[in-house]
Amino acid sequence: MKKITLFLMLTIPFLTLAQRGNNPRQQKIQAAKIGLITEKLNLTTEQAPQFWAIYNEFDRKRIENRRNIKKAFDEANSLSSTDDKIIAAHKQIISYRRKELDLEEEYSVKLMKVITPRQYGEISVYDFIWGLKSAIKSYKIRDFSS
Repeated sequence: MKKITLFLMLTIPFLTLAQRGNNPRQQKIQAAKIGLITEKLNLTTEQAPQFWAIYNEFDRKRIENRRNIKKAFDEANSLSSTDDKIIAAHKQIISYRRKELDLEEEYSVKLMKVITPRQYGEISVYDFIWGLKSAIKSYKIRDFSS
């Protein structure tokens, strides 16, 4: 199992490089996430390639959706926004949040065809914790002086 984890930790970051850009910091973070999830889920050699293909597809769509939420949120909070634009942006944000729930539901079905429900429960917990840690780090790094 350790050989599989090591193999995945070394190869998957390169496979996701095109998806994530060329930011070395982001690559290290992604590699750490992959290593943590692979180890904690105890993925078999049969599960790992299928799991990561589905998970990466889900993650790409989720990231894109979150970018759309941020963009709509920024539009809603722009000083030049009219009341109508603010209302439209908030409706769009709600729509994107629904889309994220739909994505999660769709991919939970796909993932549970590859991993067990117990493993899926674990990934949900680690994904949540990882997202929370990332949000906290992002908040701490921001420069609020401007």
